[in-house]
Amino acid sequence: MKLIDFLQDSQLNLLRRQMGTDDYGNFQLFDPQRQLTYAEREALEQGELHISASLTRALRDKTLALKNSRIWLLNDNALHLAHCHQVQHIRNLGQAVRCGTHDWPHGELCLDCLALLNYRGLDARRARRAEFCDPIVQQFSLQEFQQLYPFYPLEGS
Repeated sequence: MKLIDFLQDSQLNLLRRQMGTDDYGNFQLFDPQRQLTYAEREALEQGELHISASLTRALRDKTLALKNSRIWLLNDNALHLAHCHQVQHIRNLGQAVRCGTHDWPHGELCLDCLALLNYRGLDARRARRAEFCDPIVQQFSLQEFQQLYPFYPLEGS
């Protein structure tokens, strides 16, 4: 099967000229079920998107995502970055959560999430020892975390 060269088609070029354009334009497929809308991106950047936790998903690296962006999630004053047991529970219940990508709200950073990601060598055994995890929590930087795990857009999404 041979496709016609639409750039060389006389009827389409005539129609394009009648429409008053010399440009061919471009098309980018947008699927709001899989990609963030402008309003969602804006709310995420401000840390003010309120959704059901069941809409989030766990990526292969165990971080959290909403559509084509990694996110942080806030529930009951706990900040989550990964698909820990608490996040699994609130996802199963479909609880309302606040999520974002930039502005980091006040809350207690979930050590289970950091241990799940092995962030700075933190594992489940070390997460129980305050002398090991306190400096990690105190020095935590969302910008540094985002260098390890870029938030938007996700590769291959």
